[in-house]
Amino acid sequence: EVSQPVLSSADMEKIRAIGKLTQNKFRSTTLSSCYPATHAAGGMGAALDALCAAAEKAVHDGANILILTDRATDAAHLPVPMLLATSAVHHHLIRAGLRTKVGLVVETGSARETHHFALLGGYGAEAVHPYLALETIEALAKGDAEKADKFVKNYIKAIGKGLCKIMSKMGISTYMSYTGAQIFEAIGLKKDFI
Repeated sequence: EVSQPVLSSADMEKIRAIGKLTQNKFRSTTLSSCYPATHAAGGMGAALDALCAAAEKAVHDGANILILTDRATDAAHLPVPMLLATSAVHHHLIRAGLRTKVGLVVETGSARETHHFALLGGYGAEAVHPYLALETIEALAKGDAEKADKFVKNYIKAIGKGLCKIMSKMGISTYMSYTGAQIFEAIGLKKDFI
């Protein structure tokens, strides 16, 4: 369990090393949501299928926590949009009867605003590590570690309060009730895509 769904870099490293910290009672596995840029947009469907298959295999192999990441994004690798990747893995694991056996953590550079975190949570993420936003905030401190720590804490606190406001408007009192609830209206998109 985490006290709130926005993870700092230190929290993320603890989750990556959770096997060592818990004598393998919990095991995390990192899955990349990136695919070769040479496949262009047409490769996204195959990348999603491969990601879902890898998630299912990881759960069968004993992983308790899946970390979906887009950190491998570069000139040679395109990321599947993290909201789409999260939703695809979440629903695939539900169909396979495995979703309750695993926690879903998202590490993404695309989450910046409260709405981004709300959508990721609503489509299945139990926790989100917004690495790019945190690195940007730390850069604003210009090398002052104390200031950087304060900025990061303020950002995480602000996102947390924003999520509470969003959930309270829906009449939801806990993040776990919100996770995977998909209580959004989407206009102009096919139901299968949603």
